[in-house]
Amino acid sequence: MQQKDADDAKRRIVMARVGRADDRSRRFDLELWDRVGPEGRFAAAWEMVAETQRMRGGDGEQPRLQRSVLRIERR
Repeated sequence: MQQKDADDAKRRIVMARVGRADDRSRRFDLELWDRVGPEGRFAAAWEMVAETQRMRGGDGEQPRLQRSVLRIERR
């Protein structure tokens, strides 16, 4: 069953919308992301993270989270 889920995540979904430029209906967007599913949404978000890193001069290969360390001692 996991292989089927992985295949579905890799499936390409193509949709098109024809209409006026001032049509601000979100129906198309909601239908698209509903068809893509959770795996597709996660993949799209990760792609945007990598693209942002490349725009900031990184390689886009291994984005890292900011890490901070703080030590509080009680006296």
